[in-house]
Amino acid sequence: MRTFLFLLISLFFINSAFADQVRIYGKNKTYANSKIEIKYHSDVFTYSEKILSKFTVGEDGEFSVDIDVTETSLVFFPIGIYKAFLYVEPGKEYEIKLPPKKDLTPVQKLNPYFEKEEFLIGVANAEPTDLNILIRKLDDKIDPFINQNFHKIYRRKDKSVGILFSDQLKEENKGIENDYFQDYLTYRLGFLEYLAYPASFQKIEKKYFENQEIKLNNSAYTSLYKKQYGNFLTGYFSQKESSELTNALKSETTYRDIYELMRIYPAYKNVNFRELIIATSVFDAFTRKFYSRKKSLEILNDLINHSSNNYNIDLCKNYISKITHLQKNYPAPDFSIGDYQLANYKGKHLYLNFCNTESYPCLQDFKEMKKLKDQFGEYVDFLSIACDWDVTKFLQFTHKKKLDWPIIHIGDQQELIEQYGVKAFPTYILIDSKGNIVKAPAQGPKENIQLEFIKIARDAAREAYRK
Repeated sequence: MRTFLFLLISLFFINSAFADQVRIYGKNKTYANSKIEIKYHSDVFTYSEKILSKFTVGEDGEFSVDIDVTETSLVFFPIGIYKAFLYVEPGKEYEIKLPPKKDLTPVQKLNPYFEKEEFLIGVANAEPTDLNILIRKLDDKIDPFINQNFHKIYRRKDKSVGILFSDQLKEENKGIENDYFQDYLTYRLGFLEYLAYPASFQKIEKKYFENQEIKLNNSAYTSLYKKQYGNFLTGYFSQKESSELTNALKSETTYRDIYELMRIYPAYKNVNFRELIIATSVFDAFTRKFYSRKKSLEILNDLINHSSNNYNIDLCKNYISKITHLQKNYPAPDFSIGDYQLANYKGKHLYLNFCNTESYPCLQDFKEMKKLKDQFGEYVDFLSIACDWDVTKFLQFTHKKKLDWPIIHIGDQQELIEQYGVKAFPTYILIDSKGNIVKAPAQGPKENIQLEFIKIARDAAREAYRK
């Protein structure tokens, strides 16, 4: 994976009232009749993906699509084993050069650890001043410099290597009239300065963030922001406001208390910036296990209720979704495979099984699942989702062996493997009658899941008696 992707995260705003069209076109016969999506990250912190446009490549390999953008943005194309990025500027046309088509293999599709190859896509009609070329050239200088000179830059009294290099890049690029690129250059050099002065929080803050425009659509800004403010509430600010912050975390109005503590600092005068720092650093504190799930959710929900900034509100919702993912009493990831949908199982518990019919442990568990189905089938539904790499072998298995519950192939819904946190086969998930998680992962049929089923049956009997 190329090192320039250290910064390759971006936000894409869409507002049709002020949008300008961008044309993306090209030709590659290896993609004939392929359906391709253009996506963007709806926020630069959770990497939530949204579809911007879809198009079908012609039989001759030609394609052309128009998209609406409001500002310079980073979009990407998930194509087979690749994730190809492209910076687009309003009103411009891009003849892109897709790499030779290389589809994911069945094994790669079902491998939760597989990562796509990421790169900036080539632009055939690009001029030397095209943003994609400018950024690639800059990254191709900065990234190797950091890798080769890291210890000469980081925590050294002699900062001359980094300073001379930064001055050289400023001189080389001072005549380029592209605001986005100049910002990109500024914050990339800011990252070098951060490496040189890791303890100088206020120095970096004053120079790059205090009373500055929030530029989350610029990936270099975002990268520096994450380094500067990632552990704000458990690092810099906890040192400045140790006792007050401790009291705030114990109160029932933690969000408002932190909000007011930050208000007195000139750097956080901008309300939207203040909210953003609280949101991102609370999630960071949760992932580092400094804040509990309950306290993190409390703060993020309060921020949603008090904020008027849509970006911050949506970001908090995405954080909440990540914090509650596969947690008890929160919604299970939705699925729809043919006639089998999660919604169809409302009103009854579901014992969901991710399996592979060529796996010996899975085959052994099928025998135990039959016993469970015979004993608790009145109260619990059973469903197996087979993640076989070879569909033919799956069909042969289902033809020879009839199970007492449905077993379906995952098909093109491979994202369910990630959504349900499947790391090995078999994996089990227990979902309640409202579609919420009971246990994820749940015990297998040989691991005393019967105790859960007995409780479900007992509760159902009590509920029936009360009626």
